[in-house]
Amino acid sequence: MSWFKSWSDTSIPWLEHAHRAARTLRRDVAHATPQQIRQTIELASRLNPGPWGGEFQRVEDAHWQGAVVTWKERDEGTLIWIHGGAFAFGSPQVYRAAAVHLARASRCRVVLPSYRLAPEHAYPKAHDDVLRAVRHWTTQGGKVVLIGDSAGGNLALGAVSRMMSAAEEGAESLAGVALLSPWCDLRQEADSVVVNAVTHSPFDHRDAEEYAAQYLGDQDRSSTHVSPLLGTYDGWPDMYLEYAEDEFLAPDVLGLSNKLRRDKVSITVRTEPQAVHGWQLLPDFLPESKRSISALAAWSRAQLGLDSVT
Repeated sequence: MSWFKSWSDTSIPWLEHAHRAARTLRRDVAHATPQQIRQTIELASRLNPGPWGGEFQRVEDAHWQGAVVTWKERDEGTLIWIHGGAFAFGSPQVYRAAAVHLARASRCRVVLPSYRLAPEHAYPKAHDDVLRAVRHWTTQGGKVVLIGDSAGGNLALGAVSRMMSAAEEGAESLAGVALLSPWCDLRQEADSVVVNAVTHSPFDHRDAEEYAAQYLGDQDRSSTHVSPLLGTYDGWPDMYLEYAEDEFLAPDVLGLSNKLRRDKVSITVRTEPQAVHGWQLLPDFLPESKRSISALAAWSRAQLGLDSVT
């Protein structure tokens, strides 16, 4: 038995108990509000600015707000990364370190749009903000790759869907769409909620319901605008899906990959056997995150028609 398998077999029960305790502490003991959790995440992110050579430039524009990240001023292409965070957390600052790693690996600029967060701003505020940012960058000339993780994957899918349905000019600039553990089904009967796999998850079905309700209110969750798993993808650009096989959202992402194949979309699927949801944000600490950033950078460069980085 390998060291990794031995460690994994003994760590799963411990990790599951740790996540269960964290959920109980957060919800039932501390009664942490979204604003408190948001502030904690923001403060923690400032401890790690990412690899040396990274540049983080904030942008406040009439068309979009956020940040542009480069590594040693390399900008061979453009990647737009829509951050996750259950529609309630996250920001360009939180994603700074991971974006610098991706910029270094891809030699491309990484655009990090910000958007209004729930519960202060309900649907469709986040969707509208992301759509404006994507529209801006897809009409600047040249191809772009759109990336979204978790709730950011939902927002990325929403933006592309609206652009494709309206046959907007910018849709032709999308060289590919990469989704990292996307939250693509917000219904109460979603497969992820029913299975409720929490071994490697810091959240569970109660959290999914809470944050979906905060953002959506009484909106119809069967709408393809908020549950893109239910949509159609005929004629879409190339797609990249990544998820952990044991994470909470895995059943929904597997369903999305099956739908993309049925709709004849060119799709690349990458999985990790075991990983905590959102692992891609910690390449300084997690080997699985380093693998993810490397694979995403290579796929993105290929989609943009750029030579591989040696």
